[in-house]
Amino acid sequence: MRSYHMLAWKEILGQKVVSVLILIAIILSTLMTTAVGQSVGVLDAMRRQQAVAIGGDRYVSFVQLTEEQARIIEEDDRLSYAGRFVQLGSMDLNDLLKLNLEEYWGAGLGTYPSYTKIEEGRLPEKAMEVALPEDALQFLGFTGKIGDTVTLPLSKALRHGIEIESYDYEADFVLVGILQSNYLGYTYGYIRGFAGEGTAAEILPQRYLYYNMDIRTIDQRNFQKVIEELSGSLGLHELDTLYNRPYLNALGIRYSADEDSTMLDDDGFPFVILAGVLAAALILLAAGLVIYNILKIAVTRRIGQYGVLRAIGAGKGQLYRIVAGEIFLLCLCGVPVGMLCGFLSAKGILGAVLSQLSPEMFLASDTAQLQGLIAANSAGKWAYLLVSGLITLLFAFLAAAPAAYFAAKVAPVTAMSGVLGTTSRTTVYTEHFAHGSMLPGRRMKDAESRGKGFRAKAERNYRRGRIRSIHGFERYYAALNMQRNKSRTAITILSLVMSITVFVALQSYLSHLNVTGVEAEHLGDYSIVNEYTGFSPKELRQMEADANVAAVGAQQCTLYEPDEQYEPIGIETDINFAGNPVERFQIYGANDCWVDYCFKGRLTQEQLSALKAGEGCVVRNPLPIAIEGFDMGTTCVEEDSTITIAGKKLRVLLALNGYDDFFSVGNNGFCNGVQVLVSDRLYPQLTGAQDYAEFRPVLNADADRETFEQTIDNLCTRAAGTTWVSYEETDRQLAESGAQIRLLAWGLILLIGLIGILNIVNTVYTNIHTRVAEIGTQRAIGMSAGSLYRTFLWEGAYYGIAAAVIGSVAGTLCTVLVEAAGTGAVEWTVPPVTAIAEASVCSIAACLLATAIPLRRIAKMSIVESIEAME
Repeated sequence: MRSYHMLAWKEILGQKVVSVLILIAIILSTLMTTAVGQSVGVLDAMRRQQAVAIGGDRYVSFVQLTEEQARIIEEDDRLSYAGRFVQLGSMDLNDLLKLNLEEYWGAGLGTYPSYTKIEEGRLPEKAMEVALPEDALQFLGFTGKIGDTVTLPLSKALRHGIEIESYDYEADFVLVGILQSNYLGYTYGYIRGFAGEGTAAEILPQRYLYYNMDIRTIDQRNFQKVIEELSGSLGLHELDTLYNRPYLNALGIRYSADEDSTMLDDDGFPFVILAGVLAAALILLAAGLVIYNILKIAVTRRIGQYGVLRAIGAGKGQLYRIVAGEIFLLCLCGVPVGMLCGFLSAKGILGAVLSQLSPEMFLASDTAQLQGLIAANSAGKWAYLLVSGLITLLFAFLAAAPAAYFAAKVAPVTAMSGVLGTTSRTTVYTEHFAHGSMLPGRRMKDAESRGKGFRAKAERNYRRGRIRSIHGFERYYAALNMQRNKSRTAITILSLVMSITVFVALQSYLSHLNVTGVEAEHLGDYSIVNEYTGFSPKELRQMEADANVAAVGAQQCTLYEPDEQYEPIGIETDINFAGNPVERFQIYGANDCWVDYCFKGRLTQEQLSALKAGEGCVVRNPLPIAIEGFDMGTTCVEEDSTITIAGKKLRVLLALNGYDDFFSVGNNGFCNGVQVLVSDRLYPQLTGAQDYAEFRPVLNADADRETFEQTIDNLCTRAAGTTWVSYEETDRQLAESGAQIRLLAWGLILLIGLIGILNIVNTVYTNIHTRVAEIGTQRAIGMSAGSLYRTFLWEGAYYGIAAAVIGSVAGTLCTVLVEAAGTGAVEWTVPPVTAIAEASVCSIAACLLATAIPLRRIAKMSIVESIEAME
């Protein structure tokens, strides 16, 4: 042997069982950390892609610039990108949406990839060329083709949009491109169109010709300093600096701006990342316990060998390197295998987790599109893979450090003597057994647990005849054996406790998932929504007459803003409003199909008839709101009372309060206020409107879905701004995501459980190996092989029982915390008895199985060879 490092390799080959157990723990921990690391990388890429989709590939924009200011910015060497664009003006498409027309210079259009996806034609390149989204052309009623002329009446206001003075004009443009519809701008009330470079110079007066600049800095760390120096030198007003908050947050760039922003709510990203990090930490901790326990035992068994090395001149550092070399060589084999498995499983794990969140959080229309987004961002995350591998390597070395320290600190003479307390204690047990004080049917007080004096007290008790009869010697002896090395016993139980805790907590979560329902209840097979132009009663009748349709639920909606006295503008009512400025008044209309679905079983037949006849209504009262302890007041309409709306007296058939059902169109959230639902027969009389905002068609059992979806597409072409979703597809995706999350949960349970079983196998295997001489003596004086088997099986059962008790309590507490996270309040509910029982049975069965594996060694033992091993 030329080097101490060769000894590490020889030790690995010489102790195959120990090496295999450590190798499995390393592979499992690397698998999990790699999967989490890859998932974090994918999430980070998705977050950046989402931010670019919302605000463009820019850090900040300067607006209202002169030609000289724009030129200075373009020449600044601290900027990696400076793109110039001009606002040409805007026009109203309807009461809710505007068309904003913009001219970008150079490669500026590439800054907004989500808004410039071509459906037909190309992007504009010359003056007076224009590219418009498909939905904008629908709103305009344009029926032409590429190359036709589009006339747009536009208006451009002076600085900061304060319409003291504006320039109104009409211009003819050549349509060279049709863009894909993008509904991101709908939230803010605009649709974006683009004109070719040079258009502004031809159609805008000089005083209205000012520029905007999209900017990215070279140095991200000094971003704010560069922006402040640049805006200060140009004399720009603070309102002329527009930060791209989503992109800056995704990149981790520090900036100072007004915190009042509603552009992006990305709470889902930290939630998913935190869940993954916690799962990886749990796996690393379990694997670390395995590595620590196994190495500590292995080092203890080789302590005499280390004493020889110390005696011939080896220093503590060299012994450290021997143990570290073993871990390094095992990691060299295990980490690549674990990284490969983790890389392959990351996509499935991330997809299962994200399937529980709304796809719209990631700018995806459905789960299938979200899966495609994950796949598109899964390649090339090598930095995250490298970091995850290094974390596993570091954790393995940290777990091995105590064993290495233990090997290095023992004095050479003590180590070469082979004592260290373990041999003497084994000898005491063997001699005590030989004296007869531990034979079946006898019992004595366990004095060894008190440390010193055990041998003397055992001898005194034996001579004085203090022997008490006992029952179940194997059980008693197994309990006594577990006290030989309490730290080893505690670590083994702890590793199993972790798996039981995870099992109980996840089982409770999965049962909650089942209760909430994988199959969501909803009206109809499709939801077809248009909040901008709506659907006419004629279109409702056409859909009801479709051969594929059995019925259609239809809903109408009108929202009224409050005036200075907090009364709704545009309608008269005698409802006594509480004067809360955030409450809105809304009237919903529903046809008979919708009314039956929502209120059959909640209203009597007489009440249903009154609601359909327009003689009654259902009221949804607003939620109470308090700001900093100040109650702003809440409007409340009582059930069975009478209200008047637009001169029509209506009886309140049902009043909904608190967090009961609320009314909404499509996937829009609840707008807090007084919501009044009436029949669609009465709705036009109250509001003066008759168009429907949402259709919910119910198809026949033998319907041709492909044909019907073509009908929906035709409707979307006729009614601009229409969106639709298939509930069949969402139900299928929801069921698949439920199965995926269950598979993921069981995978995590089995992963941690397998690591715990590794600890049990190693502990029992070590107990057998270190007690070979003791077992031989016991067999020689009359202990049967069956009794010996039962002793070790009882040890395994004790491990399982202790872990089941502790893990069940911990799992119950975790269940309470999980439910508290969902409800916002800590409530002590009935313990998950089924999950606890399953965990306990599985724990004890796994421990018995793990104990039975090393017991094969006992069957091959020779009594004579075992006794000779004591010499």
